[in-house]
Amino acid sequence: MTDATKDERPPSESADKLSASVEEIERAIDAAMTRLEAERKAEHAQAAADAVRKSFVSNRVSIAALLLTMMLSFLGFVRAGEDSASVDAKTVVQQSKNDAASEWALYQTKQAQRTSLIEAEDTIERSVLGMRPDDPGRRLARFHHREYGEKVRLVDAENGQVFHRIQSLNRREYLAQKDADGHDRRKERYDMGIRTLTLALVLISVTLLVDRDYLFWCGLAIATVGAVLGVTGYFLR
Repeated sequence: MTDATKDERPPSESADKLSASVEEIERAIDAAMTRLEAERKAEHAQAAADAVRKSFVSNRVSIAALLLTMMLSFLGFVRAGEDSASVDAKTVVQQSKNDAASEWALYQTKQAQRTSLIEAEDTIERSVLGMRPDDPGRRLARFHHREYGEKVRLVDAENGQVFHRIQSLNRREYLAQKDADGHDRRKERYDMGIRTLTLALVLISVTLLVDRDYLFWCGLAIATVGAVLGVTGYFLR
């Protein structure tokens, strides 16, 4: 028997080996397809999860940004009101100062007039001392003395009214200045709240770009501080 005869295999054995090879290839292909399908499903699931998370983050940031914008608008409106009230109060302060200065100048003028009248009375009294009892000038001197006395009393009454107006103007100036200082303190507190809320709005908005949750929560914490500043500003006096 030759070597060629020895290497020959039965046809059935060759067919079995070929069938086994085909089955292995098919199983490998099926496994690869299954793995690809699983990976594709996992990618779809991950993409869906990412989309849901992105939508959730977007909605959360949008709601927070809307609330912060409303708070900023409200604080800006209140701050503008405080600024206007402060300007009005300072106008009253300046007007009261000017009116008080005018009244004080009038008071000083009347005081000088009173001094002149008192000196005139003294001059008349001294002149009477040198007259004879039957001197007609004594009657004229008494007439002028009474006239000057009436003018002095009139000036004193007018000065009392002027002094009362000066006191009223000084009190109005004090109250207006106190009111203006209160408005300025509240305005400064509102400015601090507005700046803090603006920073919080920026941090929360950046969350959409960098996808960092800690920025959102930091923004909320800062927004809380800004809201507290705004609320406490209302109670400042």
